[in-house]
Amino acid sequence: MMKNTARKIECFFPRRSQAGLSLVELMISLTIGLVLLAGITTLIVQQSTTRREMEKSSRQIENGRYAMEILHGDIEHAGFYGEYAPPGSATYTVPDPCATAINLQGWDAASSPVAVPVAIHGYAAADATPACVSNRKAGTAMLVVRRTASATVDAAAAVAGTTYLQVNRCNSETQPFLLGQGGFTLTLKDCVTPAPLHGYIVRTYYVSTCSVVTGGACADTIPTLKMVEFVNGAQTTIPLVEGIEDLQFDYGIDTTSDGAPDSYTTAPTAAQWRDVMSVRVNLLARNNETTPGYIDAKTYTLGGASAVSPGGAYKRHAYSQLVRAVNPSGRRE
Repeated sequence: MMKNTARKIECFFPRRSQAGLSLVELMISLTIGLVLLAGITTLIVQQSTTRREMEKSSRQIENGRYAMEILHGDIEHAGFYGEYAPPGSATYTVPDPCATAINLQGWDAASSPVAVPVAIHGYAAADATPACVSNRKAGTAMLVVRRTASATVDAAAAVAGTTYLQVNRCNSETQPFLLGQGGFTLTLKDCVTPAPLHGYIVRTYYVSTCSVVTGGACADTIPTLKMVEFVNGAQTTIPLVEGIEDLQFDYGIDTTSDGAPDSYTTAPTAAQWRDVMSVRVNLLARNNETTPGYIDAKTYTLGGASAVSPGGAYKRHAYSQLVRAVNPSGRRE
């Protein structure tokens, strides 16, 4: 009897399988899915934006540091003239950095005392732009560095058209040096072996309003640190670092002839260039791309130059470094 009753009850309550979703359940599921999708999308967008900003910031930091490293290295080597050390009585000249003729480089071995060019000189923000510099950004300063290459070249292997400095080491010869592109007759201490040559280099650093120039006109609006280099007998403009927006210099002047700067100025007089023993480089770097929703409200003070407030949607960073001119200062110590 009990078994039959159980079978009857089972017949009255059969098991039911899933038949589908109601409209309400479907709408709830879609809503939850959309909320989750929106959250994931927002997270991905935020991560992507953060990654882009970090990449832009990393490039800007790298560019700023690289520009400082370039300037630091050349300022340290300024005034390196191979084996030649100008005497204390030398007359210092400030030649045009755009000059290519040998007689316009500021060297004169025949004068008494001898004449040599200053190792470092510059152009303040308000100074006129030299003829060989194109697309200079208004309000930025320029730096000119003179030196010779550290590597030597045998006199017999001199490249035609290249300007070299040859230094006399023979006591019986009276000519202290020879700057030229040929006729290298100075010798070593044995007064027989030709003295080696050092390639002569003049470099002018400035900020250009663009990176790429096509047909003499700017092809973009990216401010760029550039260099006009006089080497191998010709002048060449070389883009160095993009995103360098401003460049200013403070020059350390030695007034006591001990090799240490006693005061700083942004615009030395013509007579003070020979006394420049150090340079404080002040540089403003910016991202090459704007940041949506960002406005730069900062004011940047670049050394002794007036403060600047460039504004706009570019993120920026200011750099400053004091660099000793090793060769001019070392000769006075």
